[in-house]
Amino acid sequence: MIKHCAALLFFLSIVGADAQSWHHPLYLGNGELWRQRIPVTIYNEMERDAAGEPVVLHVGKGDGEADLAGVPVSQIRLCNAAGQELLFAVTSPAGSLVTRGSVPAGSTLTLPAECPARGTAHYYLYFDNPVAWAVPDFLNAAAGVRNGSVEEGTGDTPAHWIHDRQDPEHQLFWTTENPRSGKRCLKTVVAEGAEPTWIATRQRDIHIIGGAKYVMRAWVKAENVRGHAGWYIHVGNAQNPMMIAPMLSGGEGTYDWREVTAEFTAPPEANRASLGTVLRGTGTAWFDDVSLECTEKPRLLARAGKPERLSLRRAGADAKWFDENPRDDIIWSHRVPIRVRNFSDEARDAHLAYVDLSGLMARLRGKIRPEAIRVTDGDRVVPHCLLGQGVLIEGDIPARTERTYFIYLSADPRIRPGTTASYEALLDGPRNLARNASFEQGTALPDEWPGGAESESPAGTRMGLDEAGLFGKRCVRMQIPHDSKLAWTGWRQDVPVKPRRTYLYAAWLKTRDIRNGSVQLHAHYRNMAGEHCESQKFAATGPALTGTNDWTSLSGLFTMPDDIANFQLHLTMLASGTVWHDGVLLAEVTPAETGALEAREAPITTRLAIWPVNPLVKVFQEDVPPRVPAQVRVSAARNEKEPLQLAVRGPAAIQGIRIEVTPPAHRTGARLPAPEVAVVGYVPVDHKTSYYSSNTPEWHRKFPTSTGASDGWVGMWPDPLLPRDAFDLEPNKTQPFWITFSVPKNAAPGDYTGEVRLVAGGKRIATVPYTVHVWSFTLPDEAHVGAIYDVRRGPMWTTPGKSADEERREFWKFMAERRLCPDRILPNPVIRYENGRVITDFTEYDKAADYYFNVLKLPTSYMPSHFTLFGWGHPPAEKFGEKPYEGNYPYEGVDRRKLRPEYKRAYQACLKAYWEHVKAKGWHKKLVLYISDEPYYSRPEIIAQMQALCEMIREVDPEIPIYCSTWHHVPEWDGYLSLWGIGHYGIVKPEKIAELRQAGTRVRWTTDGQMCTDTPYLAVERLLPHYCFHYDVEAYEFWGIDWLTYNPYQFGWHSYIRQSGEPGKTTWVRYPNGDGFLAYPGHLIGVDGPVTSVRLEQAREGVEDYEYLNLLRQLVAKAGPRAKGLDAAKKALEKARALVSIPNAGGRYSTKILPDPDALLAAREAVAKAIEGLAR
Repeated sequence: MIKHCAALLFFLSIVGADAQSWHHPLYLGNGELWRQRIPVTIYNEMERDAAGEPVVLHVGKGDGEADLAGVPVSQIRLCNAAGQELLFAVTSPAGSLVTRGSVPAGSTLTLPAECPARGTAHYYLYFDNPVAWAVPDFLNAAAGVRNGSVEEGTGDTPAHWIHDRQDPEHQLFWTTENPRSGKRCLKTVVAEGAEPTWIATRQRDIHIIGGAKYVMRAWVKAENVRGHAGWYIHVGNAQNPMMIAPMLSGGEGTYDWREVTAEFTAPPEANRASLGTVLRGTGTAWFDDVSLECTEKPRLLARAGKPERLSLRRAGADAKWFDENPRDDIIWSHRVPIRVRNFSDEARDAHLAYVDLSGLMARLRGKIRPEAIRVTDGDRVVPHCLLGQGVLIEGDIPARTERTYFIYLSADPRIRPGTTASYEALLDGPRNLARNASFEQGTALPDEWPGGAESESPAGTRMGLDEAGLFGKRCVRMQIPHDSKLAWTGWRQDVPVKPRRTYLYAAWLKTRDIRNGSVQLHAHYRNMAGEHCESQKFAATGPALTGTNDWTSLSGLFTMPDDIANFQLHLTMLASGTVWHDGVLLAEVTPAETGALEAREAPITTRLAIWPVNPLVKVFQEDVPPRVPAQVRVSAARNEKEPLQLAVRGPAAIQGIRIEVTPPAHRTGARLPAPEVAVVGYVPVDHKTSYYSSNTPEWHRKFPTSTGASDGWVGMWPDPLLPRDAFDLEPNKTQPFWITFSVPKNAAPGDYTGEVRLVAGGKRIATVPYTVHVWSFTLPDEAHVGAIYDVRRGPMWTTPGKSADEERREFWKFMAERRLCPDRILPNPVIRYENGRVITDFTEYDKAADYYFNVLKLPTSYMPSHFTLFGWGHPPAEKFGEKPYEGNYPYEGVDRRKLRPEYKRAYQACLKAYWEHVKAKGWHKKLVLYISDEPYYSRPEIIAQMQALCEMIREVDPEIPIYCSTWHHVPEWDGYLSLWGIGHYGIVKPEKIAELRQAGTRVRWTTDGQMCTDTPYLAVERLLPHYCFHYDVEAYEFWGIDWLTYNPYQFGWHSYIRQSGEPGKTTWVRYPNGDGFLAYPGHLIGVDGPVTSVRLEQAREGVEDYEYLNLLRQLVAKAGPRAKGLDAAKKALEKARALVSIPNAGGRYSTKILPDPDALLAAREAVAKAIEGLAR
């Protein structure tokens, strides 16, 4: 089956492009055009190029001003003449950043200037797209102090300012007490006798012009200050942020408001500043009204032109529904409109087009037959070529036209295959830029495809032509022995491409016994010098193939960076086994947008419909009710929670629907507790999920341009479970809600019944009876499998009025109630190494550990972060004041096997003190030392340092469990690591996992990047404990439950963050959608405490499944060979075993790893019945 990476993206060859053409598409356009734009000219009077320096453009109707007053900020986009989108900032007349609503009159826009010395540059401000989504990122570099009067803001911090971390002796406030002007000022209080620090409220990323003269003015007021109070400013650049540091001191003592000033000349290399308050000492100080002014004439100017308007003729959008034969009853149940635009004055004919249907197939639960696909242009059927779940077609478009095509879909088995084109013809045709694409030319080796490894080839590698070709007579074959030292090995070809164009890259692969890695399609972006491009370096598309697979089509879509010369195709792998390649395609395409999925005959809904949905299935707002709804029934063991998901849809809007649930009642009159009710919320997703990287400048807008790696699509996705019992229903939009039942330990088994009632306007508008069946067995309080989620607690989780300890314990309890385990106990103990002695204070740590282990019954914890030693490709961190090696970081050329004796002595002494303490407490058996996260295991220096560090730890006590999330098995670390973190989708073969377990080595699944929001089923969250059970793995760990980069209710994806995987190398990285968080901050929506999600609740369900399986396994082991129910029990275990397999497609492809969600519920029911059968 084909494995494509872009959902419902339609691509055609480039249509009319020059420097002044209308730029399209722009980010988050939601399928529509921007109908207006304002040209902007940047003037640079400096003697050097401007590289992102902020320049101010005024909003208004005057000469040179941008006429944007009243325009929604969500509709504004900024790009340069080449079409590169740039960040911008809208600042209100009051000085606040405007990110929502309309642009106020009198505002300013701050733009990043990319302009040659003594030259000009041309930008465009696009607007007038009413359906555009809001952008999450704005320019963070200001030409002056923002909100210098500290009047704007929410919560406890003024807008654009940051408070330092506080403690009871050092406190910061945004207060209405004693402001110099306005209603607000800043306040710092340092207790008498407290240690002097540089605690401050700060503002960063203020732009500075190197060599220019500045004056900073600010005000300070003091009471009983010992030391000094005032302001500071640091001026520098990214490499050296403090080239100069003027101090604006108001002195000590008690005094009323006092102005402090500083005049300085910025160093020539400086480009940024940060400033803030100072109270170096004790006492109380207030701060207000700070400004920073450049005293020289501006050297960057921006002038706006008059608005320009676009007009395109629309064609094909009103096409009637296609019917091949009106005389029969065969119909196409769904269609998707796709739009392609020609902005030029010339018609374009015969364009190659590609549409990936993988997301749509997942959206329709796989009920569409690819053979039944038809593509139409008006009433004309267009030939197409099926490529797994993708379609290649040809089309044309007149000048200045937006043309709509339709793709028709049906599950009717009577529909015969349509008119199709040949993939072979495409391979041999002029549109395919790959040379010798089917490997027919060449003797021993294929022409145009140099083969080999990037370094030394793995021993025993065999590469050459094979006669078993899929297209023509031949293909290429590569075999790498399993016991060889791996290196990137395979076939490569440089293909000239054009900047900013999009290309479809496809090939067919066959594999046999792929181990120690996986196989995908890879590529490198190369510039004219043959080096990697600056902004993009590598590309890949999959999902990854492991094990044995018949011919499989992989493909992806890639947009080329500005400095591209060659797209270097890599038919390579870092794995062992045998792989065949054939039918390589690289063809230029360009994106068009898809409209909403349309149904030909929507079910006639004359009244409100309510129906149950398997809680493993995500409900979308377009879902329609089944013809015959199922009975509403759930089952649960004692001491278990169980969700019921109901969906509601109606033809008319209904405001204020209230959900009422009668408590479940037994025929004896016994009742279960009142259930919890939650309404499913929706979050937007901008692009199919994957990991994305960029090396563009920080002022460029960053968003994915290559294809993703999931079975999802762009749109609104269900995720948060909003703790409320009322909702508004929109016409013909489906709204799901959850009811979670709790069964006490002492509940009598049997059926409990009740009703779900929907009430609006004081009247009952729907009633649904339900049944909760309670099994006769009880789940334990303490889990037998670890479901570990790192708790990271970023600033969006800070709740006014709650201490860090209160927030932490609240969150731990929230997790424990869902049978999930945090990563580590906090606060860390105090452990210092001074003058050869270990100094410890375990007071607060012990209190937390007692609550963690003894009250919440949590099963495991990592040891304190003091003892984690390195990550990725970095050398070990300094520990307890000692460096790991002689010399300076990054310790180039040192023998990583030889740690400094002083380093070992300090680390071992501190580890011994901690280990002896927790052994005395009896907690040591639940603790694990997490030595490193995802080390670069193929590098000799990393292999060596891991061995040395493990030896250092084992010298303290060989029983200390050393864990590392390696993903792979690394033979060089056998005997060093005692607990492996392995990928669950086939990186390591099950036989090797079994071998490790038989040798007494412990194993956990490491699962980063697996729990994305945009996949249709809640599969991996539920199935991971099943993988643990069936492969004898003690736990799984996921790197975050609460890691946020945006407000998660507003944006269902992450920002690009700066990340360094090895010394001296950084890049911008965006993590998969929803990766790192499954909980939402309640205070952002007025709720006290964390808010759960459908993903998090299914994680709990998975742990409960494990307890079912574990209980049945124990009963089977105890049962005699003739025990009644034994055969049924073994069959039930086998039925559950069939739910999971290795290798698999991974968690981001839920429709592949759990194609039938009902099968899981059926397996669980069978296990429950088998438990009761054996327990009698």
